[in-house]
Amino acid sequence: MQRFKVRESDLESGARDIQVEGELDLAVAGQLDEVLAKASEQCQRVLVGFERCAFIDSSGIAVILRAHSRMQEEGNRLVVYGPTDQVLRVLSMTGLTSNGLVFDSSEQALAALRSSVDGSSADGASADGASADGASADGR
Repeated sequence: MQRFKVRESDLESGARDIQVEGELDLAVAGQLDEVLAKASEQCQRVLVGFERCAFIDSSGIAVILRAHSRMQEEGNRLVVYGPTDQVLRVLSMTGLTSNGLVFDSSEQALAALRSSVDGSSADGASADGASADGASADGR
């Protein structure tokens, strides 16, 4: 069992990267909820990295959805990037990979956040190979 950790770093003005490590389950979901609540108050754009997250359960999904809704209500945006295979399976099963919320890399996620602030469309591919508009990454 990997120990749960959250690391935060400011990327640029109004953007924060939050790295999730270990297992995100009911026992630790409250910790991530607090970090995301604080970030949503302080930033317009939040990236949540799951590159080192070995496991996520429904309580972790609920935290992500709550933070996403909270930010969207304020006209801000939260995205997820770099999910491990297990995390990607869970995100896919819940339908979160089909709505422009999940990206393969932090670079794609940040580009999508920048373009959404600029008012243009996001063209970063999501982790399931679909772009934010639902087309596949190879244009099909």
